Amino acid sequence: MNPFFRYHILGSLRFIKGYVELSGGKTPVVIYTMAKVGSMSIYRSVKNQLKRSVFHIHTMNQEKIDRAYDLCREKGLWPDAKSLGGLIFNRKVRKRKNVKIISLVRDPISRNVSAFFEVFRYHVGVDSAAFTGDMEMLRQPFLNKLNHDFPLLWFEEELKPTIGIDVYAQPFDTEKGYKIFQKENIDLLILRTDLADSEKALIVQTFLGIPDFRLVNFNVGAEKKYAALYQSFKEQLVLPTAYLNRMLDSTYCQHFYTHEEIQSFREKWGVKSGH
Repeated sequence: MNPFFRYHILGSLRFIKGYVELSGGKTPVVIYTMAKVGSMSIYRSVKNQLKRSVFHIHTMNQEKIDRAYDLCREKGLWPDAKSLGGLIFNRKVRKRKNVKIISLVRDPISRNVSAFFEVFRYHVGVDSAAFTGDMEMLRQPFLNKLNHDFPLLWFEEELKPTIGIDVYAQPFDTEKGYKIFQKENIDLLILRTDLADSEKALIVQTFLGIPDFRLVNFNVGAEKKYAALYQSFKEQLVLPTAYLNRMLDSTYCQHFYTHEEIQSFREKWGVKSGH
């Protein structure tokens, strides 16, 4: 399909549909989270089973939305439609209407690797299918071009200013892997994406009141056209100690993961014994 048509025609129809849904009296469910944390599976599963106002966004800041889409188009990466985040903020959050929000947490290094491959051409200059270099040729743009601090700061710079909830103000139960916050009109579920699907399904079912909720996986990196290259990169990537410290000593990682889990991340991505 022509990208211009997809963006301007289908995108406009999606925006109008979202506007109509947000104008009703039902409480919307918003998967409001950073990108590349497994949120599409939650969104599609909830949308398929709830059959009402369900939205998937990464920001509610309209200026950020406009800037991101302009950058994408400059690189020839036409999106399907402009995000409804600004509309959700103006029609629901700012007016103190009831909203149920789900936001996911993923270990920051795995999240960054996934984000790098999602917009491979943006950082490398060619599509993943046309790449013929070695892993070191990918390691450099990964380290030098990606905004690695993005997941570390998302809750402080995006979610807190928008909905007024500081997820770091209360301890996170790392054994359960989730926490629910309530503030005025907003119910917020913070959920670790590495939980078993059956556990995530039960938590979401209880939070949203969806009987027999089932989680179906969508948008999985291992199933995409770059799957083999993605797997090779993950297996061969060795990250500098300074980078590991920056990621793993962060407030984000220390809050959502145990000491043992953080150590396992360090061993996974650092210099292996015998090398």
